[in-house]
Amino acid sequence: MIKKFLGFALVCLAAPAMAEDLSYNYVQLGYGWLTVDEDFIGDIDGDGFNISGSVEVGENWFIVASYASADFDFGIDLDELGIGVGFHAPVSDRADFFTTVSYISAEASVSGFGSSDEDGYGISVGLRGMASDRVELAGAISYADLGDGGDGTSIAGEALYDFTDTFSAGVNLGFGEDTTAYGIFGRLYFGK
Repeated sequence: MIKKFLGFALVCLAAPAMAEDLSYNYVQLGYGWLTVDEDFIGDIDGDGFNISGSVEVGENWFIVASYASADFDFGIDLDELGIGVGFHAPVSDRADFFTTVSYISAEASVSGFGSSDEDGYGISVGLRGMASDRVELAGAISYADLGDGGDGTSIAGEALYDFTDTFSAGVNLGFGEDTTAYGIFGRLYFGK
């Protein structure tokens, strides 16, 4: 069961999503709800927080980092850390194509049964763009491999509303094999 939760880490690290109005300089704080469909005991629900960020390091390059922690039913805890590099290119004056490659470290523990941790990598590709002057949409497909912890593909999407030039809030949704994640978040831009 611990390996299944390490595999679940694949959907939790949603890819960060330059067109004219898009910035890759931000810090984001969120809260999410998660469900894992475990074959042996059924659905296992959890919730937790995540923090992530992105910093531009050139005209088309950016660095990403994230940390997430979730508590599940039956005393199961999941912590994960990711750091990577991304590339973006405009596909129109309001939308970007992006891709990221990340190192991922995940640890799952079950009360009374110990813990297991795995390291691996993740690759994401997606689109990010302004649907209107204040609404941003993003979507990505991701693949991650955590060694013995499993590998898998997930899809994720998010919608943000820009309240100001420096603050946005939104919702996100992700699906992986036997997993569902959704949440809310706030994003603070800098250097925009």
